Amino acid sequence: MASSTWVIDSTTETFEAEVLTTSHQTPVLVDFWAAWCGPCRALGPILERLAEEYAGGFVLAKVDADKEQQLAAAFKVTSLPTVALFTGGKAVASFVGAQPEGKIRSLLTQHGVEAGGEKPTWSDVPAERVAELRAAVAEHPTRGALQLELAQALIAVNAIDEAGRLLEALPADIYGDARAARARAELALRVRLQAGEAPVIVLDGLRALLAGDIDDGVSQFLDALREDKSEESPARLALVDAFRFIEDETVVRDARRRMASLLF
Repeated sequence: MASSTWVIDSTTETFEAEVLTTSHQTPVLVDFWAAWCGPCRALGPILERLAEEYAGGFVLAKVDADKEQQLAAAFKVTSLPTVALFTGGKAVASFVGAQPEGKIRSLLTQHGVEAGGEKPTWSDVPAERVAELRAAVAEHPTRGALQLELAQALIAVNAIDEAGRLLEALPADIYGDARAARARAELALRVRLQAGEAPVIVLDGLRALLAGDIDDGVSQFLDALREDKSEESPARLALVDAFRFIEDETVVRDARRRMASLLF
């Protein structure tokens, strides 16, 4: 039975409020476990100790999979322990089995979870944001999550070369993160736009995509692809980068289908 400020027992009835809603403000680490599970008994104390150490950096929600079978089934839990990190109302990372403490810390760091619930708010002014993040990285040079945020901020001010160097130098646990992959894709798109070596319709598509008009950007790439279907066509190359940049999987699937219908 959880009794800590940062460790709670969650049930089917309370999961939405305690995990999904809470995760919009504070990351929630959900531990699906069972009393008969040896690895669960080994992992549980590690997770609880980390929750105490982080003191509000995240909440640990323990779910007894035997008692909450419906909840475990909803999240496709087939092995115990299964641990998932929720932020923004959805699971962003997970692992199965008892993992070493170092790997758990790495996962938390990779997703920006910091001790004491420290979630710094950076300036909305791009240049000021870059300056603030430079200072933070200088103070904490081993925090890969901060390095990634700085790279993203540099991309926003079109500091392409420096952003590229930072992205390539990210620690291994951050380099493979979905946010890092998207940042590399955005960088590639901006490099294409900056080079200007593409038909006007492709350049207009790049501008639209980077300004947030995903549908217009993709449509212009596809229109250009009708005219040049070669493997090295600017439209084709831009679409490949766009698929890594666009976060909406439904949009990506539809665009891939339309691209395939043009090529094959």
